[in-house]
Amino acid sequence: MKNVSRIYPLLILIAGLIIMSSCTEDTIVEDNLKQEQRYFNIYIGANYPGVAPEASGLYYIENKAGTGSMAGDSSWVLVNHVSYVIPSDQVYETYIERVAIDNRIDDEDALYGPFKMKNGTMNEGFTEGLKKMNEGGEATFLFTSELGYGSKNTGDLPAYSSLKYEVVLLEVLGDDIDVYNETMIASYLDTVAVYDTVYDVETDAAIYYIIDQATDGPFVGLDSTIEVTYKGYLMDGRIFDETEEDSSFIFKSSTTEWEARWDLVLPRLREGEKARMIFPYQLAYGDYGKYTSMGNVAIPPYETLLFNIEILSVEAGDNDDLHEEEE
Repeated sequence: MKNVSRIYPLLILIAGLIIMSSCTEDTIVEDNLKQEQRYFNIYIGANYPGVAPEASGLYYIENKAGTGSMAGDSSWVLVNHVSYVIPSDQVYETYIERVAIDNRIDDEDALYGPFKMKNGTMNEGFTEGLKKMNEGGEATFLFTSELGYGSKNTGDLPAYSSLKYEVVLLEVLGDDIDVYNETMIASYLDTVAVYDTVYDVETDAAIYYIIDQATDGPFVGLDSTIEVTYKGYLMDGRIFDETEEDSSFIFKSSTTEWEARWDLVLPRLREGEKARMIFPYQLAYGDYGKYTSMGNVAIPPYETLLFNIEILSVEAGDNDDLHEEEE
């Protein structure tokens, strides 16, 4: 009983400390939110007097009315945007290259141009604002961290950050990104006289390829060492990768790790040929995409890729004859 009697006061002390700590944390959060709201109100009053907030607390300002489709809760869209921290108006994110350079946040490995995203995957304020826009429209969204990222530090964005977005809704792609991608590929193939297809049994996805300059040179073998030049595009024409001028890419197909699955098409091509290869996202960078070391998009998620390639030389490997016999 003596041991128990000693434990009870200790438990009470610990419980009291926990309650005090919890109260202190709640007070800190409340104080931070009050201070943030005060600065936010001053900023709104100075820059957007007379503008009333939505019921959620979002300030939505239409700068240009759009005439196209509206963005829904889960629509895929293409936007141009500039993101600012309030009240400093410091730019912290954009995929408009000129703006990134001017604000010294440019990333040489990022893919600049229209930003593809699914609505609902960013913060609540951006999601609500985008749902009010029509394709072709331009708007400003402003909101406190309660509709943003709250008390979390997000990359270079401090906790309790009020945000402003300048947004241009370029295109509403629809809710089904697979349908959109298939339509884009079909539209491209409509411009081509002849093309061939390679199916991947694991994903049941199809790669399309077009031989623009045919030769009777040796085929690329599975064990060949290959020298090529290439240029990689998104389907909207933006270049994301290419061999440098007066240089080439030399590799061995059997020992290369493929993200865009060239290895499925190369055995159909010959030395000296020029071709185009269209890879669906399932056989490229998937539903995640690719990001730079700074956290910026290098390849968007769910992105179809187009490569122009020229096979400069094919050096047969030791096992190429064996592969041909097996085929």
